[in-house]
Amino acid sequence: METKPPGYDEYLRMYMEMVSFAKEELKRRATSPVHVPREKIDREFAGHNWVLLVDPRIGFNSRIIRFWINGFPPGEAENKWQFMGHRHTVEAVIYVLKGYGYSIIDGVRYDWEPGDFLCVPVFAWHRHINLSNEDMVYVASTTGPLSMGIGVAIYEDERFPEYWVFAQKDTNEKKSLIPGAVEIPDAQRGIPEGIDPKEYAGSTAAKIYFDQLTFAEREEQARRGGKVLVKGKDLKFEKTPMGWVAPVVDPKLGFYVKVMSTCVAEIEPGKRSGAHRHLYEEVNHILAGEGYSIIEDKRYQWKKGDTLSIPVFSWHQHFSTGKEPARILVHTGRPAMENIGLMITQQGEVAD
Repeated sequence: METKPPGYDEYLRMYMEMVSFAKEELKRRATSPVHVPREKIDREFAGHNWVLLVDPRIGFNSRIIRFWINGFPPGEAENKWQFMGHRHTVEAVIYVLKGYGYSIIDGVRYDWEPGDFLCVPVFAWHRHINLSNEDMVYVASTTGPLSMGIGVAIYEDERFPEYWVFAQKDTNEKKSLIPGAVEIPDAQRGIPEGIDPKEYAGSTAAKIYFDQLTFAEREEQARRGGKVLVKGKDLKFEKTPMGWVAPVVDPKLGFYVKVMSTCVAEIEPGKRSGAHRHLYEEVNHILAGEGYSIIEDKRYQWKKGDTLSIPVFSWHQHFSTGKEPARILVHTGRPAMENIGLMITQQGEVAD
């Protein structure tokens, strides 16, 4: 009888865990929640000013996107300029539902009103000031699950300095968009003194390494130069095989995002969107209208205020049945999949 080497069963278990992952993931996708009705959202939001709508911690099989609704009262004095003053190593896109005011993001003021979008640069301090006489309410999508999953999630909040990782170290560190960059001595930032790149001319390996040394500096500049504010009145809907779509936040539009994209889809009453599936996450929030979606072989009825979480690589199509055009806020993880080379999209039926 052949003797198994020490640890054989454990190694076999781990190997089969990898082999079986794809099929197990299909089961997880099939059992993940899809529809979050407005009634549930309103009920929970009435007792809190922050309610998670899509998040792996509440049963969703989302690995990239977190989506929630948030609100805070008017007046900066009561909040002592500290309400929502924070930064994080995640991408974030905010859509204003109610109220008007402005945000300070990386030291720059951006005025907003209902229908506007804010794309917050990674690790930029930001706070929101409500100037209206009612609560400011917005929905936000971030890439928190991805950052937490790969172990690089940092949330520094002015209300909880005891949990700061970098901000407590240096005044300049609080202004940096790169975690830990400022604590590196100036002489060691970028290409260190004493190293002459000319000595390595023609070396591809050296160029790759020098790019690594200078990456953080370039990244910080690129983030500060990216777009932040999109006014709702400036949305431009254009015809696509999926229907009428207005791109909002996308690396192809000048936004410095690597993981998440945002658009708004519009479907006229009695019309339908195209049908497709893709190898990335998608979260929909119904801004106007009513109708239903076919996701794989299931039908989900929706109305204004509802949220849909589309499972990865699931066929889906939307139908507008109300008296006004349906508008759908769409967040996806498409840029992430493009950046790691796992981008697959298949088009089915074309939109009306």
